[in-house]
Amino acid sequence: MATSSHRGAAGGSQEECRSFETSIEQGEGPSTIQEDNFKQSQETSTLRLLLLGKHGAGKSATGNSILGKAVFDSKFSDHMVTTQCQSETVSLREKQVTVIDAPDLFSSQSCAEVRLLNLRQCLKLSAGGLHVLLLVTPIGYYTEEDRETIEGIQGEFGTEAYSHMIVVFTREDELGEDSLKDYIDSKSSLKTLLGNIGDRYCSFNNKADKEQREQQVSRLLDVIEQLMAESGGPYFVPLKMDCSGVQGCGDRATYEEGDNLCGPKKRQPQIPGSDQDVEMPELRVLLMGKRGVGKSAAGNSILGKRPFKTQYSEQQVTKIFTAHSRIWNRKKVMVIDSPEISSWKPDTSEVKKLTFPGPHAFLLVIPLNSSIKSDDNMFNLVKNIFGEKFTKFTIILFTRKEDLEDQALDEFISKNSNLQELILKFEKRYVAFNYRATVKEEQNQVNKLLDQVESMVQRNGNKPCILREKELLNIILLGRSGTGKSATGNTILGRPAFLSQLGAQPITSRSQSDRTTVDWQDVVVVDTPSFSQMPGIQKDPCRLKEEVKYCLSLCEDGMKVFVLVLQLGRFTQEDEAAVEQLEAMFQEKIMRYMIVLFTRKEDLGDGDIHDYTRNTKNKALKSIVKKCKGRVCAFNNKETGQNQETQVKDLLTIANSLRKYYDEHSYSWVDFGHQFKTLGQQITSVFKQ
Repeated sequence: MATSSHRGAAGGSQEECRSFETSIEQGEGPSTIQEDNFKQSQETSTLRLLLLGKHGAGKSATGNSILGKAVFDSKFSDHMVTTQCQSETVSLREKQVTVIDAPDLFSSQSCAEVRLLNLRQCLKLSAGGLHVLLLVTPIGYYTEEDRETIEGIQGEFGTEAYSHMIVVFTREDELGEDSLKDYIDSKSSLKTLLGNIGDRYCSFNNKADKEQREQQVSRLLDVIEQLMAESGGPYFVPLKMDCSGVQGCGDRATYEEGDNLCGPKKRQPQIPGSDQDVEMPELRVLLMGKRGVGKSAAGNSILGKRPFKTQYSEQQVTKIFTAHSRIWNRKKVMVIDSPEISSWKPDTSEVKKLTFPGPHAFLLVIPLNSSIKSDDNMFNLVKNIFGEKFTKFTIILFTRKEDLEDQALDEFISKNSNLQELILKFEKRYVAFNYRATVKEEQNQVNKLLDQVESMVQRNGNKPCILREKELLNIILLGRSGTGKSATGNTILGRPAFLSQLGAQPITSRSQSDRTTVDWQDVVVVDTPSFSQMPGIQKDPCRLKEEVKYCLSLCEDGMKVFVLVLQLGRFTQEDEAAVEQLEAMFQEKIMRYMIVLFTRKEDLGDGDIHDYTRNTKNKALKSIVKKCKGRVCAFNNKETGQNQETQVKDLLTIANSLRKYYDEHSYSWVDFGHQFKTLGQQITSVFKQ
């Protein structure tokens, strides 16, 4: 792959500025170069991309992802790493793609002359015209710096720039299991911006593996090609020679027009993310605890006002999730009050809506005058929603410190073993509120709490605790007759929904389905007949096509996972033929999205199913397990109670891990839909064989 690179002028001496201005006066500026090269650019297959955005947004890392190699210096730093414009060219999709990395061109903290120099150099590196402006912004916060960037682009490049702009969201991994659309919908300023540019955007995880990065780049190129088809050619930036859009150095809050080296700044109307719409960094704090512990009162103390209803009652006062916010230390602190944990419902949409993409901190509210002990049921419920990691995001907030009177809090803790055990669970993070405190004392204890929250958030990499959202899961049970498919379906469902009994002939003659909820996740189980043993299938293979289509029609919206059911110790030629039939109908790729489930786990004794499959001498079975990437589990369908639940959870853990595999490999059910177009011929071919 042929490449070339260029580096712009180093950023900032007065001598360099004067030298560059001289070249402009002599007619050597980038505008002339662009015009001279326009015809040449039309005759060659080229594409020029300019990366724009605030410092730390991930422009250089994104550039490296597009280029497929580490060209631009990219590292975490509290100061600007990229200080000069630079470019690199690679061949992608039979085009010469030039990626131009730029420093933060529009920051109010950089000198006007340096910014103008860098703007000119960027245009010089894009001789022939820019095709696309890539506005890079990290998922998380829309800040003052983002607003400056958008305002600068409109001020310097003109409103026409919007028709050549694509937004690239970095840190895609911070979305967790939430969608990018949900994130955008939660930010009004982003929705405004994307509306202005025709909703062109994509997301990057610049820490992803090579294959995933290539897929990200491919999606970006798809958006670029669509933009190019609409715009019809490159864009010549009408850079203002009087640098009217470039603001002088200094603080924006104290800036005066007379300080601008190049004259007064022209204000542009209706900029997305204008002052009234800027979203400052946010801390989302979720209060949780039992009824009557003082969550609402604690929330009011943190907010410094009384928006949450508080009263003594034997009934639950707070019945829904509600949120209010305040400004603290240049951050928006959002406090979410919640009902008693035991009343939280499996539908976590309320929590998700108020805390998207997740809380930065949980405050476990416990009054010091209560009987304190570790409540495993409460913790398990929270873990089901947010995962095991929630403990790293939790601080204990003790209320009613006034009840200690003259006794020190640490002394009280040292005499209570249950309390010590609880505190250790959350790495000794705790504070206490005294509701008889003076106004000043109350402010101090709130500041102490928020300082601890901020410190914890920093230790967690400034990332929130992502909601452990589980989408509906369709489990399609496949295999020959007699392996225990129906019994396995009943084990998953927790009830005898499918007829299951010993018989010389197949019991299940038509696909059927039922559903259940396991650990807050809706699960649809589809039981299928043995496709190769269906009555009349030899004479009329099209009946198989109709049965397979009916089987998939029983699935609901959500992830679909195949589970191949085999009987432990009895892998027969019929099993092998059933697998070959599936591969023939759907191609071998189906095995990459399949789990092998062995029934009669009780025959293993103390053995392990993974050891069993590794040590088997049956080459055909070993080959199938290998094609399924080693995804195996075992069921004893006679188990009940906790043992039965554990088996089901083990299967669902494997199935949910496949969800990531689906996403990473961009595999969709469209692929299977395509197979149906020729399924009849494939089935006929299978039976001829």
